[in-house]
Amino acid sequence: MTAETSRKYPIFPPFTEWVDAFALMGGWDGKSPLPGIRVEEVMDDEAFTVHAELPGLEPERDIDVTVEHGVLRIHAERHPDKREPQRTEFRYGALARDIRLPQGADDDDITAFYEDGVLTVRVGLGPVTAKLRHVPIERR
Repeated sequence: MTAETSRKYPIFPPFTEWVDAFALMGGWDGKSPLPGIRVEEVMDDEAFTVHAELPGLEPERDIDVTVEHGVLRIHAERHPDKREPQRTEFRYGALARDIRLPQGADDDDITAFYEDGVLTVRVGLGPVTAKLRHVPIERR
C-alpha cells in the first residue's frame, strides 16, 4: 500500500464536519430528537415567516408542515438514491424542527411554498390582546 492510498480517507473527519454533525443532530441545546433543519425567522407587523433549508426534496412527498398548540412543526424525510454511492456526505432519514409561534399568530392564516431548496412558511399575525385578568382565590 502506498502512502497516497493510505491517506485517501482520514481516520477522523475534519473539525468542521464534527461541528456540522453536532448542529444537525439537534443543535447546541440537544433537545431535538431528530436531526435539525436550519431556519431563518422573520417577523413584521403582518406576518411571521420561517425559511427552512431543505435542498433536494420533493415537497409533495417529503415535507410535512403542521401546527398544533402554538407550535409550527416542519418534518422532512430525505430518501437515499437507488444507486450505491462510493462515498457520501449526504444525510438521509428524518429531519424535524419545532418553532414556537409568536403571540397573535393566526392558525387559520398559514401558507407554505417550496422554491430552490427553501421552504417558506408564512403565518399571519392578528392583534395581540393582552388583558389583565384577576383569578379569584377560594378559601377552604
